[in-house]
Amino acid sequence: EAEEKAKLEEEEERLRKEAEEKARLEEEERLRLEAEEKARLEEEERLRKEAEERARLEEEERLRLEAEERARLEEEERLRKEDEERARLEEEERIRREAEERARLEEEERIRREAEERARLEEEERIRREAEEAELRRLEEERRIQEEEERIVELQRRELEERLRREEQERIAREQYEENMEAERRAAEKEAARVAAAKALEEETCLARAKEEAATRIQIDTHKRNQELADREFEAARAAEIEAESSVQNSKSDRELEIANRMRDGALQRAQRATINKDLADATIQRDVKKLKPMISKAEKKRVSGTENYLLQAKKLYEQLQAATQLKGATFDRRIADIEAAIHAIKKGGFETLLAVELLEAQVLLKKLQRIQRAALEVQKLSQQTIAILKSYNRPPDVVVQVMRSVFLLLGNKPSQLATWPDIVIQLNKIGKDNTKRRIQTCTPEDIEYTHAKKVELILVKYDEELVFDTTQALGVFYNWAECIADERLALPEVLTEKHKSSGLFGAARPPPLPEGGMVSSGTPPATGKKKKQKEKKEEKPKNGKKKVKVAAIAAGLRPGADKNMPPPPKFLHAD
Repeated sequence: EAEEKAKLEEEEERLRKEAEEKARLEEEERLRLEAEEKARLEEEERLRKEAEERARLEEEERLRLEAEERARLEEEERLRKEDEERARLEEEERIRREAEERARLEEEERIRREAEERARLEEEERIRREAEEAELRRLEEERRIQEEEERIVELQRRELEERLRREEQERIAREQYEENMEAERRAAEKEAARVAAAKALEEETCLARAKEEAATRIQIDTHKRNQELADREFEAARAAEIEAESSVQNSKSDRELEIANRMRDGALQRAQRATINKDLADATIQRDVKKLKPMISKAEKKRVSGTENYLLQAKKLYEQLQAATQLKGATFDRRIADIEAAIHAIKKGGFETLLAVELLEAQVLLKKLQRIQRAALEVQKLSQQTIAILKSYNRPPDVVVQVMRSVFLLLGNKPSQLATWPDIVIQLNKIGKDNTKRRIQTCTPEDIEYTHAKKVELILVKYDEELVFDTTQALGVFYNWAECIADERLALPEVLTEKHKSSGLFGAARPPPLPEGGMVSSGTPPATGKKKKQKEKKEEKPKNGKKKVKVAAIAAGLRPGADKNMPPPPKFLHAD
């Protein structure tokens, strides 16, 4: 039964395949016939179009000849009509002259009669005019008296309006003065708070620097003592090695030779340990990552007993220098995630005291960047419908105009571009690279003019945050961003040098590029001579141009693979 079932299945499979093959062949035949039919129809269409084109050209030639014949006949007709018209005009001119002569005689007669009639009418008009002038004089006198009364009433009304206007202006000026004084007082309080914060930070930095210097001195003293011990151990090991070698050479019997060989082996082990300890101590005292990295790798690879203490100290210093350089790079790049990772690495390694100043500066910068990031991200979350509410105002409240003017002042617009609310709406309606949300995303405190930030501060202190948010949600978000970014700009020096614009917090210089397999310490001297030239040559050889493109992209502030037409967002907005 199983065999019979298998045979039936095979037979069914064969029949199915034959049916599929037959269907495939029929489909191919149908497609071929359709292709031939399509080619035949295309050929017929081409021949039909050629015949139509020939017929069209013959028709155009016939129409051209008919048009030429018609133009010739029209020209002959025009000349004939001109001759007839000339004759008709001459006849009309003769008749016109005769009619003019008759009209002249009739006109002279009419003028004579009119002169007589005019003399009669003028006399009647003179009598009537004298009567009207008498009536007009009477009415003019009445009108003059009435106008004088109205003028007196108008003068009294204007005097009253002028007095009320002066009182209103004085009230507005008084309120404006009080408002300006209150704004200046709040701005002064903010400035005092900034100065106090800066002073507190400076004092905290001084304390941190003192702790860091004390801890660094202790660390350096420890490293110096270890170097002295390592040097003494190295000298003793070398002396023992020389003495053991001399004993081997001076051995006179096999027993003495065996003892001397054992002594030499022990001396060689001590010399190896002393050499590793000395190299580790020298690299540690020089605080050079380029030397620490290979020395640590060498010691870990050999695993010589007695080098654990020196290896532990070298590793600790290497981690410290690595963490310091990582923190410098993170604060320079102003990436929140990198700064947090660098701070975590310092705390995890227990370098809070040895890197106290760098840690404090990074923590201050981190708080500022987080504050700016929160404000900028709130702006990015605004929907177009929310922003459209702002644009829909025809006559917006003063708070709307002033807050949005402050935003665009911080983004670099001139005051003349923001004179009226329609000017501000024009800025809000811009798209592409001039889009408001995009400009806010790429704006940093260093890009803002100090005078604009000061002016914005005086504007914003007049308004309470609650009042702004009650107006519209979008206005409140813009208000928060403007206040935040203006505060950060006013915390910087009024005149920013190139050092401020191209460096991290407090003008810290950009750390040197990282070497392969390690970090660079601040005390490492630059490479010189042949080694430096060889390194430069290696870096100048890109593989298939990939490295060169990547470096150029990074220098331009773009991530690899990003759209080159798009400006990069500020680095502190990257959370990854």
